[in-house]
Amino acid sequence: MRHPLSRFFFLPLTAVLGTGCLVNSGPNTPKNPCDPNPCTQGDKTVCVNENNQARCVCREGTVQRPNGTCEPLSTLNCPEHPGDSAEPDDCLARAGTLTKDSASRQQSIEPVGDYDFFRVDATSRDIYSVTVEPKQGALLPRVDIFDPAGLWLTSQDGQPKAQVGFKARATGPYYVRVSHSPMDPSPATGLYALSFSSLGQDDHGDGSTESTSISAEEWNVPSPTNRYGRLEYGLDEDWFSLSVTQGTLYRIEFDTSRYVPAAAFFTREDVKNPVHTSKNSYVEIRAQSTTTLYIDLYSPQGETGSYAFRVFYYPNR
Repeated sequence: MRHPLSRFFFLPLTAVLGTGCLVNSGPNTPKNPCDPNPCTQGDKTVCVNENNQARCVCREGTVQRPNGTCEPLSTLNCPEHPGDSAEPDDCLARAGTLTKDSASRQQSIEPVGDYDFFRVDATSRDIYSVTVEPKQGALLPRVDIFDPAGLWLTSQDGQPKAQVGFKARATGPYYVRVSHSPMDPSPATGLYALSFSSLGQDDHGDGSTESTSISAEEWNVPSPTNRYGRLEYGLDEDWFSLSVTQGTLYRIEFDTSRYVPAAAFFTREDVKNPVHTSKNSYVEIRAQSTTTLYIDLYSPQGETGSYAFRVFYYPNR
């Protein structure tokens, strides 16, 4: 989830940002052209911010064909046509299977409007990565991911290479679709190389019920404990739970030699709406009640990276 970074402080927690601020959320931040969403016509209701210009693309569950229309995804829509040796593979029912031991696949998007579907027999909590690199031709690849029910999960458009990661929420078949990106209006075709890898189990859970329990140490402890983690794909979230005591000041301090993630803070009473968000070298929080504080670490821009942090409390401040 992408939480807006806070500009003000909220109860029941008060927060003091660290001096090593890594994000400028001041008044000079450019206005987001997609807020409010100007895309209200037909099925092109998803707004993409391209260099501070709004662009309307097809809503989830549909895909743009070369003629510009948004076509609903359907297992019935599986045309047969000439192309590479993997055809026909234009729908989930005819998806080719990817395995973690398989070598890079060489295929093509041909003719215009072609889809290539692949199947991943996934294991719950495991993370997978798919990379598509264009080769000969004018293809700008797009990769879409679908869950076992065929519901769209996430996507990535090439720049020119497209790489997308996803986590299996259940054991079962997940699906990968390669196509020409609607970000390029030309009806392009071309060759591509697809690489697939399994990254193993997620190191920390993605919500309050799967959070990793941690404890705070007194601020002057001689050998403080480092908490380690990694944001393993663009939409990854790592949740931690911390018991806090009313009136006590806590400090969450990140190792700035590593990736510094954004952090959203929730209380046990409301795990849907964060009381504070930031992307700083440290945050100090005074608990206004005795509760459980949840810390959600994530990447606002979808980067991956390893991080480390410490949690302290000040008994007399």
